[in-house]
Parts: sequence; C-alpha cells; structure tokens
Amino acid sequence: MEDLNINRTGIVILQWLRNEDPQLGEELYFQIRNKETQFDNFFVTFYKATNQKEFTDSLQKMIDTLEEGTIFTLHIVAHGYEDGLGTDLSTSIKWKELFYYTRQLNIKMHNTLLIVLSSCVGGGILSYIDPTQRAPYMAFIGNTRDVLIKDARKGFPLFYEGYRSPLDFVKGLKALNESIDFSEELEPGKRKTEFFIMSAAQSFDEIFNPDRDPIFFAKVVSKIMPPNQIIPQEQRIQKAKELFKKEGEKLRPYFTFTD
Repeated sequence: MEDLNINRTGIVILQWLRNEDPQLGEELYFQIRNKETQFDNFFVTFYKATNQKEFTDSLQKMIDTLEEGTIFTLHIVAHGYEDGLGTDLSTSIKWKELFYYTRQLNIKMHNTLLIVLSSCVGGGILSYIDPTQRAPYMAFIGNTRDVLIKDARKGFPLFYEGYRSPLDFVKGLKALNESIDFSEELEPGKRKTEFFIMSAAQSFDEIFNPDRDPIFFAKVVSKIMPPNQIIPQEQRIQKAKELFKKEGEKLRPYFTFTD
C-alpha cells in the first residue's frame, strides 16, 4: 500500500441506542467537540442512529464523503452482544456486516482506522473476520464484558482528553482503565475487565491459531483430512496445523496491508 499524506484528523462518534437510554455518544460529542479549536485541521463529528438502516446509512455516508488525506477514529456507542451490535437481538447488525463498511473506511484511510467500541464485545468477533480480505480496521479497542454507564461516561472523556490521532491510544487507554473501579463487581461473582486493544495483525494471528479454539480446529481437521485408519489422529492434527499455518502465511500480508 502507498503511504498516506495526512492533512486532517478527527473523531467520528456513531451512536445507536434506545430513546430511553442515556445518550452517551451525544454527551461525549458535546464534551470533546472543543478539540476542533485546540488542534489545527481537526474535526469531531456526531451521527445518531435509531435503527439498523440509519446505522448503516451513517457508515455509508462516512465512506462516500471521506477525502484522501483524512483519517479519523470511529467511536461506536451501542449495545453489544455475542454476534454484533444493536438495541436488541431483533434490531441488530452482525460483526460481519459492520466490517463490510469499516473495511471500506480502512482501505480508504490506508489501514489507519481505529475503532473504539463503547459496548461489550462479543467473544464471537474474530469468527466474523474474513482473513481473505483486507483488514476491517487497523485496531479496535473494546471490552469483553458489560460496560457500566457510569464507567463509559467518566472514562471516555478522559480517553480523548489529549487525543489527536490513533498514535495517542496508549495514553488514552491508560486513562480510561485507570478511571474504572475494578473492585466493584458487575454482579455477584462477575468482575469488571479492562478495555483492551487488538490490532489487525493480532486478530489475524488469533484466527490462524489452532490452539485458540480446539473444538473448532478439530472440525477443521475433520473437514480437510477426514478420519481414516491409516493415518494416526495425532499425525492428522499435526499435518492439518502445518497446512493451516501455511495458508495463514499466504494470506497475512494482504490482510495486514503489508503486501
């Protein structure tokens, strides 16, 4: 991929909540929009969606209006679940569809898209990434468990306090996690977890890690090397791992924009 000459940076907040929910995305927008006067060529934009169509239309508008040399961090405020985002299971978007849009943004931004998820991130997120295509983000920040309203309300303004570009994520992530009281449980026996960052390269390596999900990999082995009485099971698994690794090595450069 060619180098990108950056002339504008910003933060785009995309909110999809119920009307009765605290409007955390809108609150955050009003708290940080003064950054436009703090930095040259910096912008803060807010989109509000009330249904799936408005959510995807907002993403498409970002794609259509994005100019060469402009990059931004996409901050999504929504309810999360195992397989995607939405106000409930009947009104939702799967990770795969979200990545359809963010992949286009990431390509246009030359693999500089950082996605910040103000939601709980389902454990199935990696299962929806297509390793044969370009990465749908440079990296994403999220949490594997529920995010309390008060933690998001307090933490994300601190995350963006000195934030100008994705290069500032280390300081921002530290401030976000330090603002959370981890001694408080989400519910009896269920502790809070820190927000984390995962890069596209790390995501890819996890997808092609045969030890990440042994049950899933066993199904892969059975598919590519059906059981037989001639080849011992251990040998079949070892051979499948070699083939799996080789396929990953072939696909990784394209996915990670290092081709």
